Amino acid sequence: MTPGTVFISHRAEYGKLVHELERAIEKNSRGKIDVFISEEIPRGAAWRAAIEAQLQNAESLFLVYGAPYEDWSWCFYEAGYFAALAAREKNTSRRIYCIARADVPAPGPLSDLQMVTNADQLVDALNDIYRRNAVEYNPAELRACIRQMSKALFGTLAEYTTYPRIYFTANDADFISSKGIPPGAVMRGEEVAMNDLFGIAKASVKWEDIAGTDSGSDLSQEQVFRSKWIEETSNIVLAARENKFIAPQTVLIGRGGRRFRFLLYGARIQGDGIYCCEFLAIDEVGGPPALGLSRQLLSLLTSIRMGFRFRYELIEHFPNDFDELSEEDRQARIQEIPRIVGNLTTESDARGNVSLEDLLSGFDDFEGARIRKLCSQWPILEKEMYKALGVSADGKVITDQGLRGANIERFRIAFDALRLMNIEFLSRCCGRVSRIMTKPEDDLKNNARLLDEKIKALTRPEVRAAA
Repeated sequence: MTPGTVFISHRAEYGKLVHELERAIEKNSRGKIDVFISEEIPRGAAWRAAIEAQLQNAESLFLVYGAPYEDWSWCFYEAGYFAALAAREKNTSRRIYCIARADVPAPGPLSDLQMVTNADQLVDALNDIYRRNAVEYNPAELRACIRQMSKALFGTLAEYTTYPRIYFTANDADFISSKGIPPGAVMRGEEVAMNDLFGIAKASVKWEDIAGTDSGSDLSQEQVFRSKWIEETSNIVLAARENKFIAPQTVLIGRGGRRFRFLLYGARIQGDGIYCCEFLAIDEVGGPPALGLSRQLLSLLTSIRMGFRFRYELIEHFPNDFDELSEEDRQARIQEIPRIVGNLTTESDARGNVSLEDLLSGFDDFEGARIRKLCSQWPILEKEMYKALGVSADGKVITDQGLRGANIERFRIAFDALRLMNIEFLSRCCGRVSRIMTKPEDDLKNNARLLDEKIKALTRPEVRAAA
């Protein structure tokens, strides 16, 4: 042990703050007190052995503790290792200081430690370390430095609680024997929020009761979007367990037609073996196309929206210069194009494109056959584009020959074919909606006359006076 040495244990999120504390201690002690933080371990070094060596060398350990819901397992290991050293050596000079906010309960494993919950207590702790090691320092300067960072160290942790929080929970072990969501899974939240979202005024509802409420082919639009939300939320829960994030695309239509988008706030496996996903249920202003439309028209409008997005976010976004790319640009295209395609196809599925048959029902036999053929050709183009990029269907690089050699021409052909497909698809869908919505010119002239009359009626003096 080296007298005076301080080891600061912390999570990575608190790194900037810990560096400030390190500089304050070393500056005020005129370099007589050494401070160690894990970021200072050289790259490539055996970090675990290096940390244990520093723990053995330290006289004091500062644990900068934040929120209980964060994972502190490694910090608790460091503190436990340090405490075991002190017990084994019967060395009373080895001390642990837990720096925490006053409104945060002491962590269970370290509840017997000296809790430092304000700037004055931290100054007192440092004064004690300086005095024990006969370090000359300026008390006023030390107090000023600590007070400058006291808000970040001891201020209340702000959490935004404007939106309802809904919790998905299930036994983690049950996922092993189940391909999807385990039967015992539960959604819970405040009763008012659960009623607004699911129409069930209970604080806790089985997932199967939520997921099993809609079935069959003859579903209302609300049920269709609910079904899509159930499928997407299931995928989000399963992906989060594998440390993957899926951005939400669908909305849940609750009571009174309110729309909610579920944003994954956090996922964790708790100490009791329960897997928990925490969602924020955010009011959605836009959401899917307007309810009340026929499934036919809903599919047409969704197809037009996605057709324009394909045109301007993908087709028009990339110039036809694939054989002139620098290595940096080549790599960027290989990463960017699958990401854009993935986002667009995900949104297309979530936004209300109910089925191919719903879309085809809006066309006559000839146009319907052309739309069907265009839709059948898209998987071929997608496969060939990914092959030319050298990536798999999920965007992972499988060869370093993407956009090289013959793959440049393969991609150019597929990309040109996509452009031609997009032109025809948009033209036919827009034309069909135009024919549905277009009124005869005589009707429009009559509407214009009636509109002018109503505007004039509203602007008469007696109408304004009554208002």
